[in-house]
Amino acid sequence: MMIKRLSVCILMFCAGILCLNVVTERAALAEDNITSTIKVTPKKKLTDAEYRALSEAAGRILTHVHMARQDIRNNDLEAAKQDVNKGLTLVKIIENAAPTYDVDATIKSGDTTYTDKRTIEKLIVPVYSEMDESESVLFPIKQAKKEAAAQAAAKNSSSPMDIDFIFTKASLDVRGAKTDLQKALESLDNKDGAAANQSLADIQNRLVVFEYDEWDAPIVRARSDLWEAFRSVENKEWGGAKAYIKDAGESLRVLKERGGKEVSDKVKAMTDQFSALNKKLDEKKDSAKTDILSLWDKLTKGL
Repeated sequence: MMIKRLSVCILMFCAGILCLNVVTERAALAEDNITSTIKVTPKKKLTDAEYRALSEAAGRILTHVHMARQDIRNNDLEAAKQDVNKGLTLVKIIENAAPTYDVDATIKSGDTTYTDKRTIEKLIVPVYSEMDESESVLFPIKQAKKEAAAQAAAKNSSSPMDIDFIFTKASLDVRGAKTDLQKALESLDNKDGAAANQSLADIQNRLVVFEYDEWDAPIVRARSDLWEAFRSVENKEWGGAKAYIKDAGESLRVLKERGGKEVSDKVKAMTDQFSALNKKLDEKKDSAKTDILSLWDKLTKGL
């Protein structure tokens, strides 16, 4: 009997130790080795119209970069300086208007804690090529990137590649562009056209980023059609506007087939808006422009 009681006690003791180990292990697992909390609070928001203006300003910077490089090729350094100064003026405008965010970051591990609070500007600005009515602002960028790739291939004694830039999103690093524009202006003041040209080429080659997402392709097509419809309404070309609206709707229907219920519902809601818009176009109402811009703004955010 004594032996049985001793055995039971030993078993209970072992079970207690095991439970204690499990509890201790769970407590250890509950405490992460490192934690992070990053809070981003919008400080200055922009309206849809302001976002459009911001994008147009970024596109105009690229236009003046291209024109300045052409001026340098023509050995007209004074004209190049004018274009560079216009680019810097646009940079100031973007810096003044860009959305800002308060960022509060805390990262902790053990007894060591990192904290950082700052206000940042969003100076990576999307460039929508369809907004440029007079010229394709991104075409010179694509050409510059191709030339740079060919030069790099020649330098490395490799065969040049046939590069084509297919993209659904383009954006400009405005802060970086400011630095290179200032360098270009300094070089032009020193009559050094070659150095100025290199600084401007760096903006085209390094600071314009192309991205491609297959999901976004139908949205980009629809967005482009909507902008063409907007131009058609401005020119009182009501039939042309309706044709572009129809094309935009067909592009979005591709997403309805690919996505789930949420995407299908969003496409349906936008299709209903297209139907209401078509009625305004039939009645030749100028207010259709406001509706078109509203739809375009939604598509710039994804859907």
